[in-house]
Amino acid sequence: MDTASLVIGIIAVIVGFIPCVQVFVFLPALVGLILGVVSFIRKRQVEEPAGIAIAGMILNGVPLLVMTVLAVFVGFSADAATINEMTIK
Repeated sequence: MDTASLVIGIIAVIVGFIPCVQVFVFLPALVGLILGVVSFIRKRQVEEPAGIAIAGMILNGVPLLVMTVLAVFVGFSADAATINEMTIK
């Protein structure tokens, strides 16, 4: 599971920074993050190294964070544009 999380994370990071395509990264990155967390917990229970699981979690978390920040920014800018259109006439 940790290898799957890492591979999905690498693909998500590469595709996640391409404008107009990053919307399609949300679901795979979320699945990869969940796989990384589950693998990390299982590796910690049997006291095995969990480096690949941590790398997968980080690589899947970065595109999710970038998409969230962009969504919030677009939401605030769209709201500001409508307020300006309503008040300045």
